[in-house]
Amino acid sequence: MYSLLVLQLLAFVVCYGTVVGAALPITKCKVGDKKCLKESAQAFLPTFALGMPEYKMHSLDPLTIDKVDADNPNLKFKLTNLKVSGLKDCVVKKLEHDADKSKIFLNLLCNVGIEGHYDMKGQIIILPMEGNGKIEADIKKILIKVEANLSEIEKGGTKYWNIKSWDHSFELKDKSMIQFENLFNGNKDLAKAAEDVMKESGNDVIQEVGPPVIKSIASKVVECAQRFFHAVPLNDLVLQ
Repeated sequence: MYSLLVLQLLAFVVCYGTVVGAALPITKCKVGDKKCLKESAQAFLPTFALGMPEYKMHSLDPLTIDKVDADNPNLKFKLTNLKVSGLKDCVVKKLEHDADKSKIFLNLLCNVGIEGHYDMKGQIIILPMEGNGKIEADIKKILIKVEANLSEIEKGGTKYWNIKSWDHSFELKDKSMIQFENLFNGNKDLAKAAEDVMKESGNDVIQEVGPPVIKSIASKVVECAQRFFHAVPLNDLVLQ
């Protein structure tokens, strides 16, 4: 529930530059100037998150996810029609580029809102759960850490950046809230007991059922970054 989104800056910060002729709020930085790079990425983040149709990049705020299968051995859990908000307001806490190893390291601190529809039956933490209805989550101060491996590809004699592989993790730095409507098909007594536990254990619930949602969000962001990389030749990027 995440995220987090998390590779939305890669298309620009990895090159320490800006697109030739484009009116983008990015400052050119010297290699190794972490402060400049972080500030430049922070300034550009809202523009990227709101979408760039010229590169066929959809909006990341709000971000729509049609379906997530979040089953685990103890729980059948489906999520549909998810809307994720808040990504444009993330704070860049760390941004480092290892040019020799073609790696980039990005840490983002975000407040994320999620709403949609759930269908579940099984156990969360140690609590029997069942229901079908609206889900809402307010995830405060989620720290998203991304490590990406980059490569170059060639099309028609022109070189482009490529996200070869990536991985991510997350930490919850503040208390989060998650709410399920229509628990136990409207049985108020059973629902009240479950709601009381979740009110005090929102982070535990997100840690248990959230990773598939976070992965879905990250995949959408990677898709946008990859489209930019594959559309803009390296020769059209200014490097320092």
